[in-house]
Amino acid sequence: MSKRAEADDRGRIVIPQDIREKHGDRYRVVELDDRVELIPLKADPIEGLRDAVGDAFDGKSIDEIKREALEAE
Repeated sequence: MSKRAEADDRGRIVIPQDIREKHGDRYRVVELDDRVELIPLKADPIEGLRDAVGDAFDGKSIDEIKREALEAE
């Protein structure tokens, strides 16, 4: 799906209602070399992280993930 949007004089872009209803109201703005992307943010950031990394953390608690990250430094 492709839709057109223009920034207003304050730099705001309105996300069409049907897209907001499907993906929510919170997005991360990612600037790439040739474009800008909006990535929907989940209400639960841990769920979003799990979606991003697949099953890499399956069966691990948040404390285990934190401990492993600190040990890897």
